[in-house]
Amino acid sequence: MKNSLASWTIAHFAVDLSCFYILYRGVEQLYVAVDWTYLHEFLAIAILLYNILAFGLQVVFGALLDRFPKLEKILGIEGLELMLIPLIMIWINQGVVISWITMIIAAVLNAAFHVGAGVSVLRRSAGKIAPSGIFVSSGALGVIAGTIYGNSGNGAWFPIFIVIIALIMVYFTTDNWVQDMVLYYKRGEKGEKLVTPVREYMRFDLLRPGVSVVLAACCLSAAVFIRSYSGFIWPLGFEKMGMLILLPAVASCLGKALGGIIADRIGAVETTSLSLVLSMLLFMIGSGSWIMMGLAIILFNMAMPITLCGLVAALPENVGFAFGLSTLALLLGYVLNALVILDKVDPVYLVALLSVLAAVLIYASLKMKKR
Repeated sequence: MKNSLASWTIAHFAVDLSCFYILYRGVEQLYVAVDWTYLHEFLAIAILLYNILAFGLQVVFGALLDRFPKLEKILGIEGLELMLIPLIMIWINQGVVISWITMIIAAVLNAAFHVGAGVSVLRRSAGKIAPSGIFVSSGALGVIAGTIYGNSGNGAWFPIFIVIIALIMVYFTTDNWVQDMVLYYKRGEKGEKLVTPVREYMRFDLLRPGVSVVLAACCLSAAVFIRSYSGFIWPLGFEKMGMLILLPAVASCLGKALGGIIADRIGAVETTSLSLVLSMLLFMIGSGSWIMMGLAIILFNMAMPITLCGLVAALPENVGFAFGLSTLALLLGYVLNALVILDKVDPVYLVALLSVLAAVLIYASLKMKKR
């Protein structure tokens, strides 16, 4: 598991690096180069379209994966492998049509990869939260790296190189557990007793026995949605210049990885409650201090793998759909931020209030019992 987790984590970095390189090297650079009145509006549409495809399609791919288990490894590997196509295309030609086509292809491949690789990690985590936290953590680094490298105007050789390295690692560290998964489902259809390690891969003991899974899934999805929206309106209190431009991404990466590790040590509910409350306090008292804001972002992101595994605990036979549900909630948070402009509301107090609300929802969902 350790080798495959490392491979999928590096592959996650490679995919997000590639996607944001394509977005900023293609569409963004294309319209920055011209003096156009509707530049910002056009870029906003491009980013919105990318997010809708990359995040919205994951719930679709996830549902398909649950229905057809053989898709699991295929989606992860092909989402990574086929990323070479749009990278080569954008390297050769940065025209209007090519830029938009490559962005759309990359977004769809991004969705496929995340579901395939993410579910692979979930199923092989033996009920631990840390593997999922480590896997999702590298995405933030890929986003900022792709953004910076894309804006530099350099060729696609660097993301292509990273994708190839990730591909080699994935091919050499993944095994035939997908075949075992297919046999597991077939045995279940025949009415045979399902005694196999695969069954354990689907269980996260986060919910109490008899829990109302629908209510728990709704509460956890709402918490993800709230956290997503809060992250977009979060005012840093300082200007992102020089190395500070990396701070939010690095802090987010550390928070997601540490969240899973700590949750496995002291408990999911305790980790969520403490991290979100402490992040709120640091956020309110540390405005303007990049150190305090960095710590607040780390704490704020620690709940991410917990909510993901909580959704899987609520929907253990639909792991792909549960994974896609979490990213759909993230997308809705982004859409709300794009549509709602806050002029008269202090974002500091709003983020603090939303953080407490998210903590309450997660706490309630992980503690509730069915009446």
